Amino acid sequence: MKWVEQWALWDLSVPSTTWAMLHTKTPVGTHITNFKENKMKKLLAVLLATLSLSVSAQKETVTILYSWNAGDVAANFHRALANEANKLQNKYNFIFDVKPGAGGSVAASHILANPTQNLILANSSAFFIRPNFFPVAESHDLTKFKSMFPQCTAPIAVSSSKYKTWAEVPTDKPLSIGVSGLGVTTHLVATQVAKKYSNMIVVPFKSTTEASAATVGGQTDFAVNFIGDAKQFSEGKHKLYVLGITGPKTVDGIKPLAQQGFGKDLELMNTPAQLMVPVTVNDAKFKEWREIFLKAGRTQAVTDSYKIDFCENNNQMTDAEVVQYYKTQTENWKRLSQGISLK
Repeated sequence: MKWVEQWALWDLSVPSTTWAMLHTKTPVGTHITNFKENKMKKLLAVLLATLSLSVSAQKETVTILYSWNAGDVAANFHRALANEANKLQNKYNFIFDVKPGAGGSVAASHILANPTQNLILANSSAFFIRPNFFPVAESHDLTKFKSMFPQCTAPIAVSSSKYKTWAEVPTDKPLSIGVSGLGVTTHLVATQVAKKYSNMIVVPFKSTTEASAATVGGQTDFAVNFIGDAKQFSEGKHKLYVLGITGPKTVDGIKPLAQQGFGKDLELMNTPAQLMVPVTVNDAKFKEWREIFLKAGRTQAVTDSYKIDFCENNNQMTDAEVVQYYKTQTENWKRLSQGISLK
């Protein structure tokens, strides 16, 4: 049978960023009919794409604004939640974004300054700690927020590339320990560790990811981070060894710092991942968002995202428990911050 070459029109059924020229071979007696059918298919694809864009444009955008580095393991908790929330409904389009700085206060202040933009704050226990060290002008007012969705609570780790055990750590040489900022949870943990090493200085970074990289690079002797951070540096010549964790129990074979000669307060310093909103958020909208997150929180994708940091799932709290949670966290971290110096 005789064949002819046919170059089709630009394929309109794929996104504009991936335009492709289709090349086909068609019998002479049928290529006109096939050409018309192809045009109809492409026209239908364009119409469907247009309809899809129209539906998407009608969704109300809600931004989950993370207070730290986009590369943090904990950032994936909130990414997973947004993805699963979008699968459950068609009214809202939940997106993930970051606004790091000042121990989470940059994001918090931005949200308070833009009350009409559907912004949800994703943060850690640093949210409750920083106001105890800095005035409102450099921090945020806890009375202007309320808890919406606690996700999970993770142990904080102390890691090193240079030392594998505390027995190897010298007591007569200068030491440095990197943290994700001053007046935040990692700073409190580092201060407890430094009580045992008078020659240890605290070095602030912008995130646990940066603090971990600095330790791997030899800029600091230790990093206060998360188990997931250390696992990202578990291969190669320079790796991170986790020497101990906060909390009262052994996790992944890692003993609590409080059971290795450090202060008992470290048992209370596991840190939560959570979502907050301004108290000015409409009650109906608050309830609607929270119900969506409760359903999304039960999905496998969300619960799996917690595992690398050994973050204990507590995302199914009742409304009353969430209110009490905010009050308890505020009081506990205020007490744990007492006597800590920023110098």
